[in-house]
Amino acid sequence: MILGIVGSPRRNGRTNQLVERTLEGAASTGVAVQRIFLLDFDIRPYTEEHERGPEELSRLCEEADAIVLGAPVYYGDINGLTKDFMDTVRISNANGKCALGISMAGGTGKGLVSAIQSIYHFFYHRQLRGIDPTPVSRFNYDEALGSLYASGRRLAELSRVKKPFRDLAEVIEHHQGLPYMGYDFVEEILLLAEQLLKTSKSPEVARPEYEAAKVLIAQGKRQEAVAYAVKAYMTLYY
Repeated sequence: MILGIVGSPRRNGRTNQLVERTLEGAASTGVAVQRIFLLDFDIRPYTEEHERGPEELSRLCEEADAIVLGAPVYYGDINGLTKDFMDTVRISNANGKCALGISMAGGTGKGLVSAIQSIYHFFYHRQLRGIDPTPVSRFNYDEALGSLYASGRRLAELSRVKKPFRDLAEVIEHHQGLPYMGYDFVEEILLLAEQLLKTSKSPEVARPEYEAAKVLIAQGKRQEAVAYAVKAYMTLYY
């Protein structure tokens, strides 16, 4: 069974739709899927007196062969409800279990990478085998719906064979090699500019700055790249 976890307090919002699309892809391979909403559970912040979340929630995660976790972006990172879940859930058989994370940023889109990194840091610390990190903004939302269907199919296929990590070194090597894990602020803005270029009616007005930023980053001149990346993003966004 593939478990889809919706971290947004909005049941019919974009985060839910992204998780649902991923589960549709998984279900197309013949596996069973289940979707749950964190809003339906009594999840409290981690304290010394309250170290564990709801037993039912931990049980569902343990019974699942793979997990999809979607969270909205609030002020540059995942929302508090999802963070409290990550702090308090217990998954005794997590080692090597496949997991896919989705961040959904509205408005300016900023924070979509920081949020996806938070989700995959959780996967890393719990030794879940993260695949296909998917940072989403309203600029690439439709594209993400398509890619997540394919990711759901891949997740289902990978979940058929258990593959625990040998040791901590393998856990680090796996997660460090995933897309977006090494992104900083300038690369996040450049990613948003790239998403806007694909949907803009006049992408040529910002393409020179976008390309200049990419060249400077490739040369290791990250500070110099900031102005070009921001101009490309601001030109298209505004």
